[in-house]
Amino acid sequence: MTQRYEYWVDLRFHHPSMDPADITRALRMRPQTSWRIGEKRRSLAGASLLGQRTDTYWSKRITPGGARVPDARIAELRLISVLQRLRKHARFFKKLQRTGGRAEIWLSSHSSYNYSFTFTPAVLRHVGSLGCDLIVDIYPYRQRLSA
Repeated sequence: MTQRYEYWVDLRFHHPSMDPADITRALRMRPQTSWRIGEKRRSLAGASLLGQRTDTYWSKRITPGGARVPDARIAELRLISVLQRLRKHARFFKKLQRTGGRAEIWLSSHSSYNYSFTFTPAVLRHVGSLGCDLIVDIYPYRQRLSA
């Protein structure tokens, strides 16, 4: 069955106190978006907003945004590749959770056609072994990708 959709995968972290630079060093990846608890809030365009950040946040697009998929299971295969890359950072993921943080793998997608994702038990075990939340975010229309 051919399924046509677009997708992207993001890695996101939330923590009550960790410095986002520590996440960057541990993963050897630069975030697209990050802030530290206590920083002044700003819009995506950089304008000042009221209040301060209430937690640390770190986010990185892992796949090229808006990859068009002509065949079934491409996103699932890409997710397996991402999980294999992240496995070497398992100790960091455990430390993050032990100190009150959480890690999320976001699979965001869009299509004007009906489609589905299949996550095998092996994929779910990999997600679980890292202690990540797997979030599948589906849109009925094309998203403006900022990263």
